[in-house]
Amino acid sequence: MRQCRARVLALQEVNREFYSLILHEPYLAATVQPGQFLHLRVDSGLSPLLRRPFSVAGAFPGTGTVRLLFRCVGEGTKLLCRVREGDLLDCLGPLGTPFTPAGADPAVLLAGGTGIAPLLYLAESLLAAGRGVHLFYGATGAAALLPLERFLSPGLLIHYATEDGTAGEQGLLPDVFQRALDNGLLPGELFACGPRPFLAALARGNQRWRFPLQISLEERMACGIGACQGCAVLIQKDGVTAYARVCREGPVFRSEEVVW
Repeated sequence: MRQCRARVLALQEVNREFYSLILHEPYLAATVQPGQFLHLRVDSGLSPLLRRPFSVAGAFPGTGTVRLLFRCVGEGTKLLCRVREGDLLDCLGPLGTPFTPAGADPAVLLAGGTGIAPLLYLAESLLAAGRGVHLFYGATGAAALLPLERFLSPGLLIHYATEDGTAGEQGLLPDVFQRALDNGLLPGELFACGPRPFLAALARGNQRWRFPLQISLEERMACGIGACQGCAVLIQKDGVTAYARVCREGPVFRSEEVVW
């Protein structure tokens, strides 16, 4: 982990809610791994006082850049939406535990809503390693889906799902994934990120499926380094139930470890 001054290279609106932010910071680009996050100070003043966590959606060591994808919905992200090319952002990173692929093909990635960000980086990493990858991506409707082709290399199999049926298959993503399993998909391992109810549904389903499943939890974080204990969740490991800090011991856990 290092405190860095990352320079804004580009900020682009992707759709009505999502923005893509490209930062130049060679240390971060060379060291961050899929599943880890950055903790950004979005304004030089005291409001908001706390940093904001952002999953890394892509890292490019050759150019010394990283990509963040975020929704402009709260006080902090609305300030971030106003940055300009050349601005410097104070950030800590890389933070948290990364995904740890075991190498069993195909890897299946399951993204709900804003949970797409860290899985984009993971997908690119797996593709670069020659892995077979399926990406299941769900949202409420077509307008809320990101155009993933803008961020991913060819060779990835993308399965879209929307609750209202305006894009891809209609239904909740866990149900769409279940239909893919019924139609013969046999994953080697699963990776997921999204809202807690979505992850809980996958964890319940995996009690039947029994695939290796790693999840990235989304929790509010204050310090980002494990000092404040504000992002603690109950974990059961080796027969012991205790609290674990999402920012430090996570955000990536095995699904069976989390007490839902």
